[in-house]
Amino acid sequence: MNRREFISNGAAGAFFVAASGKALGAGAPSNRIRLGVVGCSRTKFDPASGRNLMHPKGNRGRGYQVMLGALQVNGVEIAGVCDIDRAATEYAASEVKRIAGNEPKRYEDMREMFNDASNPIDGVIIATPDHWHVLAGIWAMEARKALYLEKPIGITPGEAKILAKVQKRTGMIFQLGTQRRSSYSSQQAVDLIRSGQYGQPHWAKAWCLSDRPRVDRCKPMPVPEGVNWDLWQGPAPREKGFRGELVHYNWRFFRGYGTGDLPNNGLHFVDIARWALGSGWATDIYAGGGKLFYPGEGFEYEDTQMLNVKFADGKFLTWEGCSHQGGKPFMDQGTGCLVYLDDALVNFGPGGGTAVFDRKGKKVIKEWKANEMSAAQMAGGVNASAGGGKNDTVHVQKFVECIRNNDQRTAMPMDEALKSDLLPICGNVSLLTREVVHINPATGELADPNCAAAKYWMPKYQPGWEPKA
Repeated sequence: MNRREFISNGAAGAFFVAASGKALGAGAPSNRIRLGVVGCSRTKFDPASGRNLMHPKGNRGRGYQVMLGALQVNGVEIAGVCDIDRAATEYAASEVKRIAGNEPKRYEDMREMFNDASNPIDGVIIATPDHWHVLAGIWAMEARKALYLEKPIGITPGEAKILAKVQKRTGMIFQLGTQRRSSYSSQQAVDLIRSGQYGQPHWAKAWCLSDRPRVDRCKPMPVPEGVNWDLWQGPAPREKGFRGELVHYNWRFFRGYGTGDLPNNGLHFVDIARWALGSGWATDIYAGGGKLFYPGEGFEYEDTQMLNVKFADGKFLTWEGCSHQGGKPFMDQGTGCLVYLDDALVNFGPGGGTAVFDRKGKKVIKEWKANEMSAAQMAGGVNASAGGGKNDTVHVQKFVECIRNNDQRTAMPMDEALKSDLLPICGNVSLLTREVVHINPATGELADPNCAAAKYWMPKYQPGWEPKA
């Protein structure tokens, strides 16, 4: 579907309007926002090899998905696409031309895109593997580009703080890719909680069961043609040979590159939970779990985890997940979040709908369906769905409006992002130390800088690639 078809069939009506009721990007070319995309592969799982390969019919590349969402925002031009895999940039560029009509410039090294005076961009969508997030974000902001960063912020808590310092120093627009913050139904449920109509929220329970296939390390293989393996590794300590299991998707399950499913899947509803509770910094973070499924697989993180968080205001959050089981343990949902108030229970469902139940969780008092909005609500510039697709579009829409208006109040600004990002990332630290991670609620730093968690506060880097504030 091209942009004209998208608008004409009415699919765009729910989110092509800003709070003023005017279409995004309408008017003079000076109102146009030019974006670059870093990390634009489109992957599909290949059962024969057990790998996630670059594939035109895949759907697991977040950069590619967010790029498609951005293409549906009026006034946005995808001016550059960047990936270490030539096949990914070629395919992404062809899709931009097919949908929007322009042909974006292709890059292998993101630094060339950030500093290309012949092809200036206003902002960048970064959807690289996690180990690249902080350094890529620093380079983008130092080059005076607004930053839309896929979650998590980094692979350790200390990395995230470095990026926050750079964002504060440069003053660049920042938004984390937690798309559920832009969901209309989620916003309505949080507003109801804030109203105090059903008392105060005290505890939130979130969960996610994924039923992923077995993930193993591949046998040694030559670097595929068109792939820059050295640049893919970037700030990570160098591997001697090409690791095919990492490119393009399964890196997230291997240490030094990804963060496992606790930050990967967990952060979505952990953030919803903290947002709904209205809590700030945590004081105590503890996680337990283990590798319980598929003995001998290469998956380096625990496949089954439970996270417990206490906040400075006394409220409590729990999350539990399993990477290799797809059951529906609560509310007949494989993933979701429940928030317990004095006189009600609020359910944030996986598909975008939210509902308020009585104290026993039986009677529905009020609900917002994923596709239910009035004309006035549409004019608010929010979206009905919770996952990708339209919600990617409205999340990018907010980012674009903030660039256009030089407004730091994005859908997920740095100060909010840090507080939620800390929870699952410190959960990983707790799993390594087997201890509670104690946080100073005034700073978000370790309460004791000499505790066991300090060893894992920063990752190891390839010499010369260390991020600096």
